[in-house]
Amino acid sequence: MKRFLLITTLLALIALPAAAQRWVNISYPWSFVEHHKAAEMLDDTKDSFIYGTERGNLIVMERDRMTGRLQVSKQREVWAPVKEIHLAEATGDTRNELVVSTRRGDLFVLESGNLADLWRTPEGYFTNINCFTVGDTDGDGQPEIILIADDKLVIMAGGEETELYRSSEDFNATDIAMADVDGDEQDEIVLNTGEVIDAKFRQIEWVHDDPFGDVFDLFDIDGDGIVEIVGVGPSGEVLILDGDEQRVKWE
Repeated sequence: MKRFLLITTLLALIALPAAAQRWVNISYPWSFVEHHKAAEMLDDTKDSFIYGTERGNLIVMERDRMTGRLQVSKQREVWAPVKEIHLAEATGDTRNELVVSTRRGDLFVLESGNLADLWRTPEGYFTNINCFTVGDTDGDGQPEIILIADDKLVIMAGGEETELYRSSEDFNATDIAMADVDGDEQDEIVLNTGEVIDAKFRQIEWVHDDPFGDVFDLFDIDGDGIVEIVGVGPSGEVLILDGDEQRVKWE
């Protein structure tokens, strides 16, 4: 849902002057969060969110109920510019964790409450992480972290620093998502560069002729029970693609 809102709010806000965008971001934290991969809403009922800085800090902001102002509630360092943050059940304990990547190639899994390390990759394990998502790729009830890192599709166990899979093929996607996009009751890993990969067996099922967009989401836009691939290109053009028929529904 976060990335679907990103697509819709980006189109609405792109024409606003910088001052207006700053006002929207301060007044409505969800708008700030939707426009930054290095930010994630923690509790939208309390206007609580976390964001990462170029100086390598994670900062949790909460709105004070008395004054209505946003204030820092906690923070910590990750020692490199923060690239992407996801709040997700990553370890299989039914609670949400924070999964964080940095521009130095670090991957952290943190407790969402106190920001303490559950685990992290050793220094230099990856040199670059393009993008990542979290999901159960093999249907065993345990989540994994799916990354495009060092030009490979990599799957890490969510509960510990263990690499489960690394592709032999190169991939250069900058956005990734996972869902059953063709109605076969088996999830696919979808890359914005146009590849659709079987999540369990890690084989490419099909490749679209054109990329799905700089940013995209998987969303059942027509209510037929099967999600569509909804992307936004570099010029703001919207592409809606039917995954089961592998064709463009609307552009």
